[in-house]
Amino acid sequence: MVGTGARARGRAVPGAKARGHEGARPLRPRAAGALGTLASAPAARGPRREGAACTSPLPLATSQPRNRATAYRTLAPLIALGILALSAAASAGESIPVAVAKSREEARALATRLLAAYVFIANGSGVVISPDGLVLTNHHVIEGEGADLDIRFAGGAVLKAKLLGSDPVGDIAVLKAEPKKPLPYVDLAPAEALIAGIPVLAVGDPFGLGDFDTTPSLSQGVLSCARIVREDYTDALQLDAPVNPGNSGGPLFDRAGRLLGINGQIRTLSGMRINSGVGLAIASTQLAAFLPHLRAAKGRYVHHTAKPKDLGLEQRPDGVHVADAGGLALAVGVRVVAIAGRPVTSLPNAIGLFESLPWSATAVIPITVAATDGTVRDVAIPAGRKTIPGRPYHGLVVIQRGELVAVESVDDKSPAAEAGIGKDDILLSANGRPVTRKLDLLKAMVKLEIGDALTLKLKGADGKEREVVVPLVQRD
Repeated sequence: MVGTGARARGRAVPGAKARGHEGARPLRPRAAGALGTLASAPAARGPRREGAACTSPLPLATSQPRNRATAYRTLAPLIALGILALSAAASAGESIPVAVAKSREEARALATRLLAAYVFIANGSGVVISPDGLVLTNHHVIEGEGADLDIRFAGGAVLKAKLLGSDPVGDIAVLKAEPKKPLPYVDLAPAEALIAGIPVLAVGDPFGLGDFDTTPSLSQGVLSCARIVREDYTDALQLDAPVNPGNSGGPLFDRAGRLLGINGQIRTLSGMRINSGVGLAIASTQLAAFLPHLRAAKGRYVHHTAKPKDLGLEQRPDGVHVADAGGLALAVGVRVVAIAGRPVTSLPNAIGLFESLPWSATAVIPITVAATDGTVRDVAIPAGRKTIPGRPYHGLVVIQRGELVAVESVDDKSPAAEAGIGKDDILLSANGRPVTRKLDLLKAMVKLEIGDALTLKLKGADGKEREVVVPLVQRD
């Protein structure tokens, strides 16, 4: 699978200037060991202004010379956490000697716990969130890596993990390892922990440096903005802790050791995929909302909700209003105050909030509207489904043989190959539609999108009939 947009995988792809010359850059090296050569990625539109509380970026860390890397990686977590603990102790009125001794032990214990839950995945990072081996990372980290992956812990231990599900739009993926004993893990932070201005700690594998000795890097900073919309990152955190390619999928912690989110993008004026003091992470609130869907996805994609197709919105000086109710139980002219429990601040923000939830056939989106007389009411409206960008791909090439349609070839590592389809299999039906011509297969797919599935009934060379499900995935 090859992704689209700002989180393109590995290979270099054409870039484009974005609004305000800002680009969204994935935090993933091109290849392990190729530290001096980074793939470019297409620029995305710059961040929208939502009025979210933000602090000024305060860079707190710099890179170190390579010949000192081992020493600094050993000390950095203790130094960073110690500074935070000392600040807290000083505020509490403790003497400096007592604070130093106390902070050293607290910092050591916290650093040990946080780093133990970190894992290296492909050319990026991840974090363990349950003792039985659930692992969170970015979709763009595991994209194209197949369903079976290795996860590596600090110190070198390796476990096999299987992809449970991924979200190409929101950039989330969930893996499941099968450990022989409970794993160190971290808890997702609650919504009330996501506060602009708090100290944060990012763990990752910047530029693949940790590949040399399986030692992750820790950097510190502040949470600049909380729960903002930034294009497809519809429930995002902005941070100034240094993050670079290789940090993708890695954890962002508060100083209580709670998982605030997973790092995924860098915003930059230069277009270079290096730390600029503006990083984006997917918030724990969105991770929690999508986690049940990803766990149940059977290795396939999950979708996001979207604004109902016929609902028209317009920006007015006092906010976002309904311009066309589209048959919904809404009055034209009412102001949209909140969507999915989050305040609406602009039209682009409203579109993003509509797209911030996991989709299902029965999904509804709660909105709050205010009438011109000041009356406020809550309404639940049926959710639209956001299209996953790209061209649906299954990996089959078929050929007409008289009154039959046969498989001429199957692409290696394609969904069709994973489903066990082989050359010369005969297609009998597709999604319940009889197949006697190649056109029948196309008709069965005409309304399908990326993330949907094609159910095929086949007859093999042995004459036995079978049914397989082929998920449709992204392709360039």
